[in-house]
Parts: sequence; structure tokens; C-alpha cells
Amino acid sequence: MSPAAGTETAAARLADPDEQPRTTAALVASLAARLAALRLVSGADAFGSMLAGYAAVGRRVAATADGARLRAALERSSAAENGRALWEALGIDDLAARSPSPVLDHLRNDLALLVADNLDAALDPPPAPAHGAHGDGTPGEDQEEPVTVVDYLVGMWACARETVAGIEAAAAATLPPPGAVTPGPAAPPPTDGPLLR
Repeated sequence: MSPAAGTETAAARLADPDEQPRTTAALVASLAARLAALRLVSGADAFGSMLAGYAAVGRRVAATADGARLRAALERSSAAENGRALWEALGIDDLAARSPSPVLDHLRNDLALLVADNLDAALDPPPAPAHGAHGDGTPGEDQEEPVTVVDYLVGMWACARETVAGIEAAAAATLPPPGAVTPGPAAPPPTDGPLLR
């Protein structure tokens, strides 16, 4: 993407963490492979792998200041206690024991495809389509109309907003107000004897 004169645009950088360039064709192949793999694994394996992937992202985010603050507040809340009880009682902890799926990388790659300026070339010839549960690509009987990519994007946006609002609400009772200063650990008591030079 090249910005027009006098304007600025954000360009998607299609690169892996190790700085190896990713082509649009490679991103399409990655998405096609993930869709094909869903035909070969159980729902429990797919769901558990996604759970584990989101948890891995959560652990990385908890290493940041904002993430650590949110995690500490959640740990003190009833949401964490209820969540642990549900996970243990319903066996969700066992499901999440799968290998983590790189959900954040997948999300970034798939969003990069939406802004790629050479997607048509990467889809020629198109990869094998992923059919629905009926095997013919037709919507299920409970769907009023075919699903579109815009439906999906708006649904993801709405789910993300609900997820953020729900988690922040769960942590609200124990979350320090914005701008609050959290004191660090107490200084150790002074030692007797001469100071070290």
C-alpha cells in the first residue's frame, strides 16, 4: 500500500517475529491449512487448543504493567474463584491441556489478508473450499441467510467489546482506579554496622 500525496495510511507489515517475509500466498495457504485441519481433529481438540492459545497470550500480556494489574485484580475477584470451580467441575481444564494454538498470530495473519492488495493473485487458483456441516457449503437449517465476511467481522467486533466489558466488570470491584499509585514493597530495615563504600 502506498499513501497518496499529502495523506498518511497505516500499512500492514506481513512479517514473522524472526523477520522472515510472509507473502499473501503463504498467508492464504496458512488459513487453508487451518481450515483443512479442522476436518481431521475432534471438536474437543480444536476447542482445547484455542483455549490453551488464548491462555498463552494471557500469560504474555500479564508480563506487562497493564496486564499484571488486570490479572492481580481478577485473582482477587469472585470471577476467578467461580471460573476455577467451573473449569474443574466441567473438565475444561482437561480440554485446555492441548498444545496451544497461536491464536494471535492467526488473527494477525487473517487480518493482513483483508488488507492485502494482491489477494486475487494469491487465490488463483483458489484453495479447496471448506464446506459446512452439511458437506455442500449450504447454510444449516437454523440459519436465516448465508453468512458473509462482514457479518463475521461485525460479530467479532461485538464479541470483543462484550469480552472486554465483561472482564473489566469482573475485575472492577478490586481494580485500583486509573492513575492510582500502587506502593512498592516496604524498604528493608537498616542494617547495623558501617556503610559499604
